[in-house]
Amino acid sequence: MIRLWAGRAMVALALVAAAGPAVAQSQAINGSIEGTVHDNTGAILPGVTVTVTNTDTGAQRVVVTNGEGVYRAPLLPLGTYQVAAELQGFKKFEQQGISLSAGQTALIHVVLSVGSVAETITVTGESPVAQPGKIDLGRTIGEAEVKNLPLVSRNPYNFAFLQANVTGYENNEFGVPRINANGSQMHTNYQLDGNTNTEKDRAGLRLLPVSEVLVREVKVITNGFAPEFGQTTGMVYNAITPSGTNDVHGSASFRFKRNPLSSRPFFLPATARKPDTEANDVTASLGGPLQRDRWHYYGAYEFVDRSLVTGGQVVTVTPANAQALGIALPSDGVIPAHQKVNFGFGKTDYQINNANHLAFRYFLFKNFSASNIGGGLTTIDRATDFTDRMDSVSGQLVSTLGQSTLNELRVQYARRHQFRTQGVSVDGPAITVSGVAQFGGARVGDTNSVGFDFNQGITQVIDNVSWIRGRHAFKGGVDAQVIADRRVRGEQFIYTFPNTAAYLAARNGTSPFGYTTLQQLFGNREASYDSAFYGIFVQDDWQVTPQLKVLYGARYDLFDVPPARPFAANALSQDFTVDRNNFGPRAGLSWAVDSSARTVVRASVGLMYEPPLLDFYDNAILNNGDPASFSVSVSGTSTGAPPFPTSLANVPPTFVRPRQSVNGVDPDFRTQSAWLSNVQVERALRNDVSVSAGYVNSVGRNLPVLIDVNLIPTGDTLPDGRAKYSTQVSAASRVDPTFDHLNVFRSIGESTYNAFTATMTKRMTHGWQAQATYTLARGIDNAPLTGAYVVGSGDDRVSDPSNLDREKGVTPFNQTHTFAFSTVIAPECSPAAAGAAILNNNQVGVILQANSGLPFNIRSNLDLNGDGVLNDRPDGLERNAGRLGRVLNVDLRYSRFVPVRAGQRIELFFEAKNLLNTRNIAGVNRVITTDALGNVTGSIPLEGSEYPGKTGYDQRLMQLGLKFAF
Repeated sequence: MIRLWAGRAMVALALVAAAGPAVAQSQAINGSIEGTVHDNTGAILPGVTVTVTNTDTGAQRVVVTNGEGVYRAPLLPLGTYQVAAELQGFKKFEQQGISLSAGQTALIHVVLSVGSVAETITVTGESPVAQPGKIDLGRTIGEAEVKNLPLVSRNPYNFAFLQANVTGYENNEFGVPRINANGSQMHTNYQLDGNTNTEKDRAGLRLLPVSEVLVREVKVITNGFAPEFGQTTGMVYNAITPSGTNDVHGSASFRFKRNPLSSRPFFLPATARKPDTEANDVTASLGGPLQRDRWHYYGAYEFVDRSLVTGGQVVTVTPANAQALGIALPSDGVIPAHQKVNFGFGKTDYQINNANHLAFRYFLFKNFSASNIGGGLTTIDRATDFTDRMDSVSGQLVSTLGQSTLNELRVQYARRHQFRTQGVSVDGPAITVSGVAQFGGARVGDTNSVGFDFNQGITQVIDNVSWIRGRHAFKGGVDAQVIADRRVRGEQFIYTFPNTAAYLAARNGTSPFGYTTLQQLFGNREASYDSAFYGIFVQDDWQVTPQLKVLYGARYDLFDVPPARPFAANALSQDFTVDRNNFGPRAGLSWAVDSSARTVVRASVGLMYEPPLLDFYDNAILNNGDPASFSVSVSGTSTGAPPFPTSLANVPPTFVRPRQSVNGVDPDFRTQSAWLSNVQVERALRNDVSVSAGYVNSVGRNLPVLIDVNLIPTGDTLPDGRAKYSTQVSAASRVDPTFDHLNVFRSIGESTYNAFTATMTKRMTHGWQAQATYTLARGIDNAPLTGAYVVGSGDDRVSDPSNLDREKGVTPFNQTHTFAFSTVIAPECSPAAAGAAILNNNQVGVILQANSGLPFNIRSNLDLNGDGVLNDRPDGLERNAGRLGRVLNVDLRYSRFVPVRAGQRIELFFEAKNLLNTRNIAGVNRVITTDALGNVTGSIPLEGSEYPGKTGYDQRLMQLGLKFAF
C-alpha cells in the first residue's frame, strides 16, 4: 500500500514542477479557437498572424499559422471573441461574434483575398452549429438557459436531466439529484471550475452545492471522454463560475414562496397537515473591471430562509400522554424545522502580462437547519440543530511559453464539515416510553444525535502541459488529490421504559430500576484516515485534415485507499489491496463530411475507471470484529445496572460482547471499470438548427457487491433453487464461527448498457433557443448496492450469496424512454411594429420532461433463505421487476421586463414546478406477503399504482420574484 507521505510528496512535486511555468485553466473550463488559413485558390498560407480577442475583457492571444497553414489558440477564457488574420499582400480578415463555451473547440477557417492589408473584410457569425471540432457526447447549458429556465429549487444540478443518456430524478432544494448516465448507478464526477467537487465516501454525492447566481454555464459530458477526464464511468458535471468583464454588471433579486402558491402533496393522508412551503430568497451580484483589459472581479451572495416542515414533522404524541409524562408539545403540534442557507462567492482574474493569466476564487456554502428531526412519537426534545458548511478556495494560472507551448496549473482546497449541536434539545439521556413517546436528550447514536461530526477535506493539484506542433496538439498532465476524513459518531445514551407508570416511578425515585433497557456507547467514537487519488494522462488532438479531427491517448489512475486497522482474528482486516492496473486507452474522431460542416460524424471508445467508495473501507475499519466503539445494553435487573437517570461509569463485569458481524474488502478487489463507446451523426438543417442521432454502449466490469462469505448452505433450497441458510451460528453453518456474518466487498459484478439517442438543437436566434432529446435505453447488471453506498438507490442486498447471476436484472435507474425539452423564448420585433409594446420585453422559459419511470425491487416480507437479511424476492421474480409508472412534468418561468434606462431593467417573474400538477409516483411500499417458500397468493402486481404506501414527486410549487439588473 502506498503510504500517505508518498502522496504528499507527489503533490509537492507537482507544485514544484509547475512553479516555473505559470498557472492555467484546463480545457475543462476553457475553450479553443482553431482552423486553417488559405488564399482564394485554396493554397495554405503559413506565417499568417492571427489575433484572437475576447471582446468582453479585452484579453488577446496572438498566434501564427504553421507550415501547414494551421493555427490554434487553446485554453481561452469563456466569452465572445473576434478573430483577425493578416498577412502582407492580402486583405485583413475579421470574424466577430464567436461565442465560446466550456470545452468547446470553435473551428474558424479563414480565406484571405489578395489586396492591401489596410483593407478589411469583416464577417459576423458563430462557428458551425454542427460543431465539427466536438468529439464527446454532451452539451453546454449556457448562461441564457441557466438564468432563464424555470428553477424553483434554485439547484442547477437539476439541469443535468436536459442531456440525452441521463436518467434519475431531481432534488427540490440544494440537495443532490439522483443523476445516472451510461447505466451507471450515480457515478458522477462533479466538478467546479474543473476542480473536483465530488464527495468520496458514497456514490452520487457532490461536495459543494451551487446556485444559479454563482454559475455562468454548465458542461455535461456522458460519453466520448478525452484522456484528460477520469474518475467516472458515468457523467462529468462541470459548473463554471462567472468572471468580471470590462463593463460593470450586477443584479439584486428577491423571490418568495407562500403556502397558497403550492398544491397539496400527492398521496398525503387526508387528515395530515399540508406541509409548509414558505421561503424567502435574496440574491445579489456585481462584476466589473479593477483595471480595464487586465484585472476583473466578480462577487455574488444568496440567502435562503425557508420552512422544512413536511408531513413528517407532525407530532402524534397525545396531549394526555404529554401531560402525564411532563413534556411540552409545540402549540401547533408540529416541530418547527427551519433552514437558513448562505452562499458567498468572490473571484478575480488578473492578466499578469501577455504570457500569464491568474484567477483566484473563494466559495462558501453554509446551511443551518434548526430543529432538524422528524415528528411522530418523537418530540422536540430530541431535535438537534444541523450545520453543513462547505468551503472551496482555488487558484488558477495560465502560461504561454513561446508560440507552441502552454502550461496550466490549478490548486484547490475544498472541505465539507457537517455536525449536530444541541439546539432546543435537552440534556441527559434519550428516553423512550414504548408506543407512547420518544423524548429526552438527542443521544441515540445516529447521525441525528448530539456529537455527530463529519469532516472531509480535499487538497488537489492539477498541472497540464500543451505543446502544439504542426497539425498536432499534444497534452499531458497530472491530477493529485489527498482526501482527509474525520468522522465522529453521535452520542448514545438511551433509557427505554415499558409504559408511562414505569417511567414516572423511575423519575420520582420510587423505582429507579424499572426500565426495560439502558443502551450506552463506550469506546472511541472518532475515526480518522487519509486517502489519495492520482491521475496521469497523455493525449494528441490531431487535425488530420481541415475536415477530420482525431483525438487519442491514455490515462492512468491510482486510488490509494486508507490503511486497514488489523485485528488478529479477522484475516480480512490485515491490509487493503491497491489496484495498480488502471490503464485506460481512449480514441475518438470527428469528421465533417462536407466542407461546410453541415454533416458531422463522431465516434469514440475508451476505458474508464471509477474510484472505490471510501465507505467500503470506513465500514471495514470500524466493523473489523474489534470495534473501537460498542454499545452496552443492560436491563434494570442486571448486575451493576445504574439507577435512572445516571449512566454506566464502566462496562459492567458481567457484560459479554455479542458475537460480531464484520465488514471487509476482498484482497482481490479491483477498480470498477467500463468500456464506453458511442457513434453520433449530426446534421445542420439551418445555420441555427441541427439534429443528431446516435448509439451509446457501456460494458462494465469489476462492479462492487457486498457478499456474506461466512454462510454455509444447509442443503435445503427454495423452489427456484436458491440455497437456504441457518441463523444459528455453529461450525456447521459458518465458515468461521468466530463471527456471525462476514460481509465482504467483492469486485465481481458486470453490467451492459445500450442506448439510442436523438437530439434537436436550436441556437439562440430571433429571440428563441431550444433543445429536445430522446433516449431509448436498457441497462442490465448483477451488482446491487443499497442506498447506504449509492445515495437514493432502491436496490436491496444480494439475495443469493451463492449465485450472483440471480441478481441479473435492469439497473435501479433504468428508464426505457426518456424525453426532455427546454426552450427560452423572448419575442423581438421592431418598436414601430404593431403589437410591439405587448410582445417585446416578455420572456418564457419551459422545461418538459417525460419518461417511462424507474423500476423497483419487489421483496417478500420474510427472510426466505435464512441469511439474516430481509432482501428476498418472491419465488421466480427477477430483480427490479416492478415499474413505478410514467412521469410527466412541465416547468414554466414567465418574465416581464421593465426598462428603466440604458443598461438597466426590472424583471418581474413567475416560476412553477410541475405546472400541470401531474401526479407522478416516486416510491411504493414494495414488500408483499408470501409464504415460507416465497409463494404469493394470486398474481404479483408489477405496476407501482397497484401498491400501497405510495409517495410522489413534487406537486405544483410556484414562486414569484423581482429582479433588478444593470
